[in-house]
Amino acid sequence: MDDELSFIFNIPATDALGKLAVTGKFRALEEQVILHWKLEDRTFTRATNEMRTIDMTYDDVEEASVTGGFWWFSAKTLTIRIKDPRLVEEIPGVTMGKLELVLPSNSVKPAQKFVAMLDYRMSEAAMEKRQGRLRDLGI
Repeated sequence: MDDELSFIFNIPATDALGKLAVTGKFRALEEQVILHWKLEDRTFTRATNEMRTIDMTYDDVEEASVTGGFWWFSAKTLTIRIKDPRLVEEIPGVTMGKLELVLPSNSVKPAQKFVAMLDYRMSEAAMEKRQGRLRDLGI
């Protein structure tokens, strides 16, 4: 992969007052995935929330898929399942390692490319495991 693949996302607030809304950026690099996120800043407060970073490998991501609503009526979402839920447990709106990222219109195509790239990376890792087992057997 020549360049990084990145897109922005939102996770809607899970509380009644809307204080736990999350915004962030997802970056897929050559060897790792980086998730930058922060709680959205409140309108009438001067304090800003700091950006937090979670570094993951492609092996940490179990699956990803882009789903969407009916044309323009609802936003598309990228659903990502993480093998170890402890990596993303501090992010509001994430349950059991399942991130449901709401994508703005300019982030849909990069997210679809990420899903295709993840599928390739997973098949590549499975092939390496099979070849390692064959080498251990002496074949």
